[in-house]
Amino acid sequence: NGMVHYFTTTEDSVSTPNIRSSSGINTDLAVGDTASVTIITTAAAAGYAATVHIDGVTVGTNGGTLNWTGGDAPSAGGASGVDIYAYTIMKTASSKYTVIATLTTTAA
Repeated sequence: NGMVHYFTTTEDSVSTPNIRSSSGINTDLAVGDTASVTIITTAAAAGYAATVHIDGVTVGTNGGTLNWTGGDAPSAGGASGVDIYAYTIMKTASSKYTVIATLTTTAA
């Protein structure tokens, strides 16, 4: 239902986004297809997402990889402003994905 999702409630704990569609990402994408999703959250240092699900399954389960720019998954969110998570999802096989993830924190 869109590629940019904005959440105004302050995240105060570790969360895991679940990227899905009404028919399922595995159904919507052919092998070799890509999709980009951006999630914007109201920042709090204790609230962050270190992993991601696609169609309810953790990326990396049954193959696939989650690659964070900079090399490491986040261990904290920003202290003010918004946190912007950008995910580029590449379907490599049935229900297998390589995901490039980036977290950008901002200051209010």
